[in-house]
Amino acid sequence: MVKRLGLVFLLGLVLSGCVATLTPLQRRGIESRELEGKFDDALKATLQVFQDYGYIVRSTDYQSGVVQGETGVKRDLFGMTNFEITATIEQFGEGRVRERITLVKKVKVSSQYGTQEDSQIVSDPGLFQKIYDDIQKEMFIRKNLSK
Repeated sequence: MVKRLGLVFLLGLVLSGCVATLTPLQRRGIESRELEGKFDDALKATLQVFQDYGYIVRSTDYQSGVVQGETGVKRDLFGMTNFEITATIEQFGEGRVRERITLVKKVKVSSQYGTQEDSQIVSDPGLFQKIYDDIQKEMFIRKNLSK
């Protein structure tokens, strides 16, 4: 178990040196989008897409436009992993909504010496593009169903 913990730590150290650190502005560019539609449709579409992606919605706040969710814990060779997702949504002019989604990967490794937790912000542009494409599609469906 100690060898495994050491291997995980060493692997994390090596990989962290290979990952470029994004500036807050670069992260915002990956995590944020402007969508066509109304706030209500965006909020409901975001809830729907989060659930479609396997997130359990833990809380929503209509007034502040915040949706929070998480996945269940998955066990693997390296420990336990889960993801937490948060969206903030605001009406941004006539027929436009601004949304920002943050996604955090949490890994817990237990050994005889205790539990260590590591959190990483996910910055995969392709994943965020897919999520936003699905939210926009859901908003389009909702808009056309209400006619």
